[in-house]
Amino acid sequence: MVRRLVHAIALSATGAVVAGALVATPAVAAGPSTVPTAEERLYDAREVPGRLVASAGFERYPRELAGALARAGTADEAERAAEQASRDLWRAAVRRVQGGADGFTADDRPLYWARLAMIRAVRDWRPGFVVPDARRAAIVTAIDEVSRGQRRAPSGRTVLVTGFDPFRLSRDIRQGNPSGAIALALDGTRIDTPSGPVTVVAMTFPVRWRDFGTGMVERAVTPFLRPGPARAVGFTTVSQGRPGKFDLEAINGAWRGGAIDNEAACYRGEAPVSGDAPQWTRSTLPMAAISAAARGPYPVVRNSEIAYATGTNPAVSTACDLPALPSTTTTGNPPTGALARQGAGGDYLSNEIGYRVTLVRDRLAAPVPGGHLHTPVLDGLPADRSEADSARYRANLAAIVAQARSVVAVVARGERG
Repeated sequence: MVRRLVHAIALSATGAVVAGALVATPAVAAGPSTVPTAEERLYDAREVPGRLVASAGFERYPRELAGALARAGTADEAERAAEQASRDLWRAAVRRVQGGADGFTADDRPLYWARLAMIRAVRDWRPGFVVPDARRAAIVTAIDEVSRGQRRAPSGRTVLVTGFDPFRLSRDIRQGNPSGAIALALDGTRIDTPSGPVTVVAMTFPVRWRDFGTGMVERAVTPFLRPGPARAVGFTTVSQGRPGKFDLEAINGAWRGGAIDNEAACYRGEAPVSGDAPQWTRSTLPMAAISAAARGPYPVVRNSEIAYATGTNPAVSTACDLPALPSTTTTGNPPTGALARQGAGGDYLSNEIGYRVTLVRDRLAAPVPGGHLHTPVLDGLPADRSEADSARYRANLAAIVAQARSVVAVVARGERG
């Protein structure tokens, strides 16, 4: 099982036998960047994550990274090795999905769990030289971003697509996220349009409040929306939403409702965004054209339902399980001065990525279509929790990916409606 493999590698970097010789390293006190997060510990908690990584052939990436870290003579060497391994992992995940490995058209789970195993290798790394906590954290960040398809420069005519990690894993460790699968299925593919070919650039994001608060989204997408010949022709942020339908979210709100994330953290309050920011941003996706073109088993509908409040916002809270705040629901425009309580996409990170990317668009005055798409809930996992998927799960995911591909094609072609 991969979990045991990674642990064995970590031991070899801290004084066990390596290539027949005992390598002694000084004792290093555990600091903040050496302690696994609640999300990273999920890898150790169940057998399924290791089996998913091994089934994809991805166990080599954490193993090879741990070996490279053990050989590194400086933190710079370690970071370069981490970046290369992360780039290789992303490319391998894209190839696997687009190659239809094992007849499965898409699966984001092996990439997710392999990334966490690689990060654990960095947490467990005990070199024979001092690595400040901040530097080790930077190496973890490099893995987190590069292995998600981030840190790429725009080139040529592109359309940008974003997805998310699996979440709610405490309920079911086997869960995938169709938006992450969509990103892997579409990255690098070409869409022919009347104005010439457009290449999909896809990337994924964590289900963690802290990364959004430190600007991960803006760092990743801003290069694609800046003025110039390499500006994307459009974008679609994607996440998993309600059962049985795709929702095109008409409006996003600057509010976090407090739900728990993958690190068991909660946050209720205005989304922390630099500078003066509006309470609301709006989709410019061609919704009528998308609904007409993206035919399939799931209806594709426009959703404009939001919730707002008046007065002043309460203080930010990081407590979990807080009661809902009073609000008013409407499908019309929010009144002047209304405070966001929910965008059409809710009050979780789905709404927030839509808010943040459309805000980047607006601040850069990018005249491109863009907005958020919620996929149907991906169901079909078998009742036996030792089984990672089923024919129904695979068929449902394939159908969701196919319809999302049609949505992105409409955006790439610049259709109106």
